[in-house]
Amino acid sequence: MVSGNGIRPFARLLDKSKASVWAISPAGKLIYLSPNCSQWLGFDSGLLLDRSSIAGAPISNEKLDLIAAALAAPAELQRRGTASLRISPPALERHRPEAREVRFIRVGNESPALILAIAGDFDDRLPEPELKDAVAIRQQLDSWRKRHAATTINITAGTSKQAVRLRRRIQVAASTRTDVGLFGPPGSGGESILLRIHELSAPSENLINVDGPLMDSDLLDATLMPARHQLSENKDAHVTALVRGLDEMPFEAQQRLADLLDTFSGRLRLLASCGSELMELNAPTDDVISENLSFEDERARGLCSQMIDVISSLTMVNPPLRLRVEDIPLIATAMLDARYAAGEGPAERISRAALDALVIYPWPHNFKELEDAIGHAARTATGSVIACEHLPLAIRSYQPGSIPNRAKHSKLSLDDAIQRYELRLINETLQAADGNRAEAARRLGISRARLIRRLDDHSSDSPSPKESR
Repeated sequence: MVSGNGIRPFARLLDKSKASVWAISPAGKLIYLSPNCSQWLGFDSGLLLDRSSIAGAPISNEKLDLIAAALAAPAELQRRGTASLRISPPALERHRPEAREVRFIRVGNESPALILAIAGDFDDRLPEPELKDAVAIRQQLDSWRKRHAATTINITAGTSKQAVRLRRRIQVAASTRTDVGLFGPPGSGGESILLRIHELSAPSENLINVDGPLMDSDLLDATLMPARHQLSENKDAHVTALVRGLDEMPFEAQQRLADLLDTFSGRLRLLASCGSELMELNAPTDDVISENLSFEDERARGLCSQMIDVISSLTMVNPPLRLRVEDIPLIATAMLDARYAAGEGPAERISRAALDALVIYPWPHNFKELEDAIGHAARTATGSVIACEHLPLAIRSYQPGSIPNRAKHSKLSLDDAIQRYELRLINETLQAADGNRAEAARRLGISRARLIRRLDDHSSDSPSPKESR
């Protein structure tokens, strides 16, 4: 990286000094740490060499990678040339490093450039208000990653009571290896939560993915055939079935799955997501109850009685994003960190105005919509800051109160409108397919069983379409 003899006396002086100094290469790797860094961190700092040090984005949950990420420069350094940040690195073992003020200096005008970091006392910094906000969010993220390393996925970031409960439930589910039913609206990241539970509780265990809405009994048996053979031939084997859309799985397939779970009790585990909205938590037991979940009317919820018994062992709430307004800046910044670390655009932070737009938007499609919005903004932004104009049009043009005001003048039922549209589409497709249900299902992109179930659901309100075969 350097040539000539002039660097050697300088390096020796750094090695002899009592200052904690480190250098980050243009590629974002730690390439030098002074001996005092070892004393500060409580271990041989040479172990951090060549590890990624990009703001807020460790490449893994390994403690050394988390510490390397904590030593990264804050956002906007490449533009400003210098910045200060209070750093509190995670502990590797029992030694807990003290928090220190660190001054970061960009060397040269290249982008990206070499970065030098010096720990000390700096009282001359007067950060811009927006940069101060970005530093505060970064410190909150670092604190969250340090305190909740086991459950560190973007959707669990935040300090709201919903985020706290979600993290606690993940910890419980990961420690007990029991069947889990996860209730939450579409797009709320349920699959990532279930995968995290599996990684924490049984990382070496075979995982079978099952798409609930597409299953019937025969297809379910074929999908789980490898797991059944493994469990039958090896009495010590354990397998997890991750079922997406359990509430949309046909009843006969649910009953078949319940039978398999009973046959291989304790060895075949179910991790299931359901797409229903949540109504309340039962205070005495803290169990999850869906708005449509009824033990008297199981068909309305789409769960057979056996499956209700299975998932009642541990249920989890994944609330809509609109109920976690205070968490949105942290979640959005964590998403941007991951994209920036992966080289997906130059943006390092989100402007105050853009964060405000994210907070007031109602997020009808939840976590997935926020993730898509940050991805769009990261690709659109040409500088280090995501502004309002980089956000999708629906988000940057949203005005609070506009939808409720229209509702005052016309009372509409969205559910009824969707049902009428669905029935009309099914009837038109059946007519185009000459009444052939299998062909109509293929054209609609759903299973024949799901098509029949939709027709049965509509039969009480609308006449059944005629069939020719």
